[in-house]
Amino acid sequence: MNIERPTDEQLAMADAAKDRAFSDIFPIVEPAPKPRATGLTEIRSPAYSLPQLAGIVEALGDYIDSVKWTCGTQRLLPRAQVKAINDYLHGQGIEVSTGGLIETVLPHGEAAVYRYLEQSKELGFDIVELSSAMVSISLADKCSLVKAVNALGMKAKPEVTGWSPGDRGRVSADKMIREAEAVIEAGAWTVMIEEDGIFSSGNDANAARDWNLDVVWRLASRIPDEKLYWEASSVSIIRWLLNSFGPAVNIFSGADELGYIAAFRSGTFAMTISAFKG
Repeated sequence: MNIERPTDEQLAMADAAKDRAFSDIFPIVEPAPKPRATGLTEIRSPAYSLPQLAGIVEALGDYIDSVKWTCGTQRLLPRAQVKAINDYLHGQGIEVSTGGLIETVLPHGEAAVYRYLEQSKELGFDIVELSSAMVSISLADKCSLVKAVNALGMKAKPEVTGWSPGDRGRVSADKMIREAEAVIEAGAWTVMIEEDGIFSSGNDANAARDWNLDVVWRLASRIPDEKLYWEASSVSIIRWLLNSFGPAVNIFSGADELGYIAAFRSGTFAMTISAFKG
């Protein structure tokens, strides 16, 4: 048995854990030191100001791995302000994602796309989401974008959906698996699984009966867990993912759901007990 001495960071986290409320009554699963490889949590930011982000980070920063600028809201701010926000998050051990802004850039042509990637690097983005839910792009081109992102020293995070733009018909697990395997082969860091069409009507407490769980399990049977990043916009979806895959599942959600994710991962709130057995 190879037993290693805890790192200084691990010892510091253990000391901090002793100060948590009710720590003398029952233990919880403490978050692993960052950067983590699994159990990742990404939250969205619709251009939150520094004070807004600081409030979230001060409370639950230990549980945040990355912040995603949503709906292209970084386009609304001066470059210096975007850079300052990204720099602040880096100082807290949190990476920053571009979100799906590339969908707006793609129709402007190849030169615009590569300048977008270059400027994302300049502004301090770590993760480039390669979304394609609203715009048509070939799988070969998406794989080329993965390689371009990697060449700039950022992490490529392609989005995979179950249908084609403009065709909201039956979700195809085969399509999702094919795309996920191809972009991972091209070097994708992780794959964002769009919830639409899988966890439809997720905010409805009775909606689970309509979820397309066959697609979920087929994806999970073919793609390594650490490569899958699940979008979960409601507490009911979050609970299902953690109950089904355990606390190491990667979840993207809103900042309002962060406390639920952290509580469920750590076992502060009872769900299915087996999900928290090591």
